[in-house]
Amino acid sequence: MIEVYAIQTIIENEFLKFREELISKLPPFSRELLKKYKRTKDKQRSLLGELLTRTILSKKLKIQAEQIIIEKSEKGKPYLVNNNDLHFNISHSGDWVVAAFASTEVGIDIENIKPVNFRIAERFFSKKEFAALEKKAGKEKINFFFDLWTLKESYLKLLGKGLTKSLSSFTVIESNREFSLKENNKDEMNDVFFKQYQIDKDYKLSVCSFSDKFCEELKILNFMEL
Repeated sequence: MIEVYAIQTIIENEFLKFREELISKLPPFSRELLKKYKRTKDKQRSLLGELLTRTILSKKLKIQAEQIIIEKSEKGKPYLVNNNDLHFNISHSGDWVVAAFASTEVGIDIENIKPVNFRIAERFFSKKEFAALEKKAGKEKINFFFDLWTLKESYLKLLGKGLTKSLSSFTVIESNREFSLKENNKDEMNDVFFKQYQIDKDYKLSVCSFSDKFCEELKILNFMEL
């Protein structure tokens, strides 16, 4: 089963009260990485992302959170050391931090819906995606743009290839709010699955996996649970 968790950031003054206590829960290496963030909001999102991940992994592996060893692939995808049976992925945007956990590779992406220059779509989306986008207008067009963007990003994060794979090299196909994938010049892929979750009216959240065993609803944790 692919499980999805989320946690919402808190106001800066409240976060500053708990910051040092939360940082103390991380291993030394992760504490050092946090120092690179200058903005408090960025630091909070990164900190919550790692604590959320370690909290869930700790429960699943039945070990202490500080015993969990996480490294990143050459392209930056995080993974568990010495464990090929549990996979996870993290994303954050605006006020939300989200993470997906599964027994197979998984990718997740969340984006804050906001005004966008649709020339970005012409540049980065496939021709079919851009044509489908151009048929829409107003709020529907903005929403569809972020549907496509998060779905495409979740697929790239599933593969763990980062920016080495072009966003325009594959097409997300929509039919009655169901989404599928087609690599350019190939047949539609039937072993890649998508699911979207409602988290906030101002956000789009998409998950991608090689399994279709998605949980029905995401689980939202309270800040104090960390």
